[in-house]
Amino acid sequence: MFEHWLAWAVVAVVLVIIEIISPTVFFFVCLAIGAIFASIATIFHIAWLPWVVFITISFLLVVFARPLINKFVNRPGRPANVDALVGQRAYVLEEVKPTRYGRIKVEGEEWIAESPEEITKDTWVKITEIKGTRVVVEKTDQ
Repeated sequence: MFEHWLAWAVVAVVLVIIEIISPTVFFFVCLAIGAIFASIATIFHIAWLPWVVFITISFLLVVFARPLINKFVNRPGRPANVDALVGQRAYVLEEVKPTRYGRIKVEGEEWIAESPEEITKDTWVKITEIKGTRVVVEKTDQ
């Protein structure tokens, strides 16, 4: 059965579909490329040759090409907009106490703020941490 080029082509298509459906990163594509080369190897009418080509090409692609592709696909992410607020200065709109949340304004947006120390209204603070929808602030010298 697998001496016919069409069978190898169908296997390649099925493997590509599995790659699209599954969360793997280019594993089944490596196998599909091996199946395409095996399909080409059926030209020589040697029963075992497509299998050897399939196994060899698939193995080489998984070992060498897949890590290279993963390096380009899995780029390090950049911080989300919220994470970019850490370290920025903000203006206190409503007094912040250790027992009560206040409000601050940073980059034109208002945020609920908390602090382990009391911070008065109309002062500048530094954002030290993000906790869900709140920011943790501390007094600054400026």
